[in-house]
Amino acid sequence: MPFPLSYPGLLCVLEHLEAVKRAHIIGRSPGHQKIDKLIPLCLENLHIGKSELVINKLWITCEKDEVNLKMKRKTFSRQISESQEDKMKKLAHFWISGRSKIYVDRLRWFCSLPPGFLPVDLKFRVNSLNAFCDLGAAIPYIDPRSFPLKTVATTLKSSTLFDNQVVKFAETLILNLIHHRNVTVEDLKKLENKTVMIKSFWDFIIDIILLIEYHIETQKDIRTTFVISTGLPKFSIPINNETRIRVYAIDDSEEDCPYKKYFPYKIIVKPVSIVSGL
Repeated sequence: MPFPLSYPGLLCVLEHLEAVKRAHIIGRSPGHQKIDKLIPLCLENLHIGKSELVINKLWITCEKDEVNLKMKRKTFSRQISESQEDKMKKLAHFWISGRSKIYVDRLRWFCSLPPGFLPVDLKFRVNSLNAFCDLGAAIPYIDPRSFPLKTVATTLKSSTLFDNQVVKFAETLILNLIHHRNVTVEDLKKLENKTVMIKSFWDFIIDIILLIEYHIETQKDIRTTFVISTGLPKFSIPINNETRIRVYAIDDSEEDCPYKKYFPYKIIVKPVSIVSGL
């Protein structure tokens, strides 16, 4: 007869168990419920919104009178008379509130949340942040030890975004141009990212020549690669005996994107070392 798991062994198993499976087990074990909040929660994907919560592959949406749960093409509904806001607060409390540590690979934050939705002292350890609507609302909930983030995806609402430290120092920055269609070289100079991807569903203005001239004049160390949703044939511009700028287009039409027919190419502006041969 096998021996039961020790307390440290049980903690280790529950911490590394997929979050939805873990919740399924915890919900049926009163003994485990007493220690669940003390065990770090590890999530691949967390999506937070006013009316929906996504935990890995589990989609939870709150309608006016019901809660819907969808996973692996199976949907379950439950009638609940509480308000939509109260339902979401209870869901957030069950999954998130009161936990000692929450590790999230990809945090998606798409709107401002109502007051009291999440505890003010809650902190996520995050690798990547996707905050299209309200970047400023998401940042206070991220543990400072997460910075610099691997990826930050957001929209450009004003040029003050380029002064944001979380934006400037992420390894990869993805800018979606919805409200603003102009990006200035002065703004791009502020960025310290390894890669900056600029996407737009409309025509937008960016002075590539000024960007190239900036690299030539400053002769800075090899740093940021700019990826832009458009394209022309590639060419190379020498800066000095050690560095040159490569500008080229790549075919993006193979990506699984519903808008690929509108911008099938991306333009790359990349300072490279002549010695490295890249």
